[in-house]
Amino acid sequence: MKLIRIFFLGILIMLLTASSAFCQEDNMSKIIVQGEGKVIAPADKVTVVLGVETRDASAAKAASENARLMNETIAALLAAGVDQSEIQTSSYSLSTSQEEEPFGSKITVESPEFVATNMVTFSLNQTTGVGEVLDAAVSSGSNRIQEISFGLIDPRPQKDLALTRAIEDGARKAETAARAAGVTLGRILEISEGYGYVAANSRSAVFDMATPIQAGNMEITSSVTLTYEIS
Repeated sequence: MKLIRIFFLGILIMLLTASSAFCQEDNMSKIIVQGEGKVIAPADKVTVVLGVETRDASAAKAASENARLMNETIAALLAAGVDQSEIQTSSYSLSTSQEEEPFGSKITVESPEFVATNMVTFSLNQTTGVGEVLDAAVSSGSNRIQEISFGLIDPRPQKDLALTRAIEDGARKAETAARAAGVTLGRILEISEGYGYVAANSRSAVFDMATPIQAGNMEITSSVTLTYEIS
């Protein structure tokens, strides 16, 4: 019985000690700062969404012509150096065209025209020669280029560098704030971070055959929140 009492007494002391530590941490003085980091890197990957749209009074003819032109488009992409594993159907539809009435209401045309649309997405791990690839697709029957976007094959090194710069920026701000406030920085209590990954320069939606495709640079940003103990 005496041993049991000693055991429970030990647990009680441990709980009181832990509770005291938690209270001290809750009541300690803190300084919270935010840091920002940014890295600029040239794009080395491009993703394109393009396809074929055909129209005919016959649904079968619209679909058949669409299939023929899309097969020729895919063959042209493969011949231009696009890997087959990188080509994926993104959407396919067969519908009737519609006209707009006043106030935006729609009515079906008396003699409906069927519209077949087949879109594919493909990626290239390079940014040179993109215009030539698109030329080849258009010459083979593609008449819709929906989107051209650029990115990085492996953004992890740039993300890590942006995070490092964000933490350095936060530490600099914390030191400045502590010096101005006449306090001393202690240990870091918490770090929380988040990434932002955006294209600085990219072209999309509208494609002009007379305009060369410029990949531009990618901007990778990181933000962190640092919580310091101060005294």
